[in-house]
Amino acid sequence: MAFRIDEKQARWEHAVKLANEVLDESRVQLMLKFRFLDMALWRMQPEPSSIKGRYAMATDGKKVFFEPYSVLNRFEDSFNDMIRDYLHMVMHCIFRHPYDEIHRDHRSWWLACDVVAESVAMEMCGGRFDCEDDKARKAALSELRLLCGNIMPGKLYSLFEKTYKAPYGKSHMGLTVEKLNEYASLFERDNHEAWPAYVKAEREEVPGDVEELSQPDDNADESQMQENMFVSDGEDTPDDVDTQEIERPEAADSSSEGDDDAEGTSEDAQDIDNSVDDEGENIEDDWHGASSEDDHDDEVKDEKSEEERDWEEIAKQIEMNLESFSKEWGEEAGSLIASLAIANRKKYDYSDFLRRFTTLSEEMKINDDEYDYIFYTYGLELYGNMPLVEPLEYKETQRIRDFVICIDTSESCRGDLVRKFVEHTFSIMKKQEDYAHEINVHIIQCDAKVQADQKITDLRDIDVFMDGFFIRGMGGTDFRPAFAYVNQLVERGELPDMKGLIYFTDGLGQFPDKAQDYDVAFVFMDNGEEHIPAVPPWAMRIIIDEEGINRFKSGL
Repeated sequence: MAFRIDEKQARWEHAVKLANEVLDESRVQLMLKFRFLDMALWRMQPEPSSIKGRYAMATDGKKVFFEPYSVLNRFEDSFNDMIRDYLHMVMHCIFRHPYDEIHRDHRSWWLACDVVAESVAMEMCGGRFDCEDDKARKAALSELRLLCGNIMPGKLYSLFEKTYKAPYGKSHMGLTVEKLNEYASLFERDNHEAWPAYVKAEREEVPGDVEELSQPDDNADESQMQENMFVSDGEDTPDDVDTQEIERPEAADSSSEGDDDAEGTSEDAQDIDNSVDDEGENIEDDWHGASSEDDHDDEVKDEKSEEERDWEEIAKQIEMNLESFSKEWGEEAGSLIASLAIANRKKYDYSDFLRRFTTLSEEMKINDDEYDYIFYTYGLELYGNMPLVEPLEYKETQRIRDFVICIDTSESCRGDLVRKFVEHTFSIMKKQEDYAHEINVHIIQCDAKVQADQKITDLRDIDVFMDGFFIRGMGGTDFRPAFAYVNQLVERGELPDMKGLIYFTDGLGQFPDKAQDYDVAFVFMDNGEEHIPAVPPWAMRIIIDEEGINRFKSGL
């Protein structure tokens, strides 16, 4: 019996040695073709594991777990496929797919990541490392581009998630679950159950110890050796401008206002990440006209693991190398450069961004934060029912007092996205307790001229506003009329404490020639295009993705 165990162990060790050589040779071949991937290719150390299934390898960002016999079989069938498997895993890590905790539907997210990773890998390889199914993959990518435009993980995730959730036997945009299964067989190359985000999600759902991937011990029989060990852990208003002020409903419904404020928004609203691009000399540390200290306050709290930060640095290094030697690599690295530009953008919380347009003021309300319970209880103990300190009846709040939201209603801006953006912005303002109810916000619609101006004086008027909101215009794009109109409002005293202006647009328009006396931010939709229009040096440029807006479920 001891001899049989020793023989199995010897075979296992020999298979591990050969599989390691295959993995090393795969990395060498990739290194010879893509020198800019040197750090990424040797970032993860191979570790044998008794995983068994369709895929020979998996990664958690630190190690490459491989089943030796499966690796050898894969090598024997097609060395090119083996090389592409490794490149596929490296692409996942460079784009930080394994660390994403936002997309909770793992099946849809995994498939979206596989499509992105494989599409970039195929373009990089060109005619090198061809595989049998590449022709079918290219056809599938053409189909997906027709459905969602650019191959971006967020867009693909939304498409796949809606398809999986469609009623049985139904399709979404012509896609069925059976079709997604075909895509999975074409684009999947590795096991994703070791991804840190998935393991964390599983631990939160199922408390308890999580088994680790490990090499089987000497007493394990052959069936245990092959077991899958992944356990989821002007002065006047122009006559042609439609202006109106929203009137609040009568106080009959005031009893439900508190509930509306508490339940009228989704928790997802604050989860929307907004990338701030720093191109040219417009920005210092990502925000135009902002100091580095201010940037630190607005940046999303860094809860990244050490491994994720390492991969982020590697990705930035690769992006810099590719941009420096873009002529050398030509079109082969085009998709990789574009994907890295998106993945490496800094992320900011949109609610923190809105706070840039607030001013500190006092509001009549109980201030529980500065309430001293010690003196209060001491007075009750000493005098019976005589508290020594009463709670403060005023509180300092961050108030958005005079503020303008401009909406580009040209034909190039989709009406549904415009509405979602307005809903999302007001949802955050309603949700934040620091924001006072009394406001002076103008919502201006403008294409080549100002089409409408609607004024809101209380956050509780937003429901009424959204019920009657519709898009006017759909002409050309020119930003100057909107700024001229706002400046008229300021001169007439309608915006006495003008704090800032947000302009939601596609960017294809004429900007004002000079800086304004208030903060200005142009918000662009990220449609996956490599080039986002530049803005004047005195303005901020914000890039928000459609997927982020779609994650917001309006409660307005």
